Amino acid sequence: MVVGSSMPVGQLEVIFRSPEVTSVAVFDDEAAPRIGLVTRAGLATSLTGRLGYGRAVLERRPASAVTDWSPLVVDPAFPVSEVATRAMARSGEQKYDDVLVQGPHWAYASTAELVRALVGSLAERSTRDPLTRLRTRTFTWDSLTRRCEMVVHSGTRVVVVLLDVSGLGGVNARHGQETGDTVLSELADRLVASLPRGCEAGRVDGDQFAVLATLPPMDDIQAAASAEALRQHVLAALDAPSGAVPTSAWPTLYSSVVWSVRGAANPDELVREAETRLRSVEVRGVRV
Repeated sequence: MVVGSSMPVGQLEVIFRSPEVTSVAVFDDEAAPRIGLVTRAGLATSLTGRLGYGRAVLERRPASAVTDWSPLVVDPAFPVSEVATRAMARSGEQKYDDVLVQGPHWAYASTAELVRALVGSLAERSTRDPLTRLRTRTFTWDSLTRRCEMVVHSGTRVVVVLLDVSGLGGVNARHGQETGDTVLSELADRLVASLPRGCEAGRVDGDQFAVLATLPPMDDIQAAASAEALRQHVLAALDAPSGAVPTSAWPTLYSSVVWSVRGAANPDELVREAETRLRSVEVRGVRV
């Protein structure tokens, strides 16, 4: 809501009787075009006054008398992190005032919402790889631990598929870092799109991905066949570029798969075994 600076403070107070109104923008009717801000807390402080006579003194005075003419005004394209930092850097009395967002239609953002958004963004950044948007190594292996803990009670099997992107350094050298990043992003997108329901993927190293799955109770032969089928399914989805990456830049993928025994699953042992098998495949230079 925007009001003119000549509006009496008494009328402005009536506007704030609505619980939905936390701030009102004030357009200066007299001086050069400028926008100020009146917050609910700021108005309440002004009306109370030092000696309790604020309302009596201000009721008939113009809204400009209680307006903050130097509010924090930001462009809508500014990052939340930057706006939150600037908002919290203000003086004590204004630290929690709303922030005006300039644009074709002016708006405001509360500092509390900005801080909440910033915390959410930081939390998201700590659990997801910024390039591929896949879960980070720590989160992926934590998820593996949780899956393994359920094996004892449910009789299920946990499967780990490791994928190694071979020759990524050569891709960067021949085609540039940007192409290498595009390769990793496309691999991640196609990996996620191909996963059966209940599976999850993570980036566990610079050029290594992991796929986690939980199989229903089954015998050893069925578990081995199901785990291998998942590995083959994942490789088939990543066999060739879709067009955004030149064929010459598409890397070779090496893979390994391990699965837990019936009734028990140790996440550290599964990861070690998967890495050992992956190194063996790479040493032999056989893409299976």
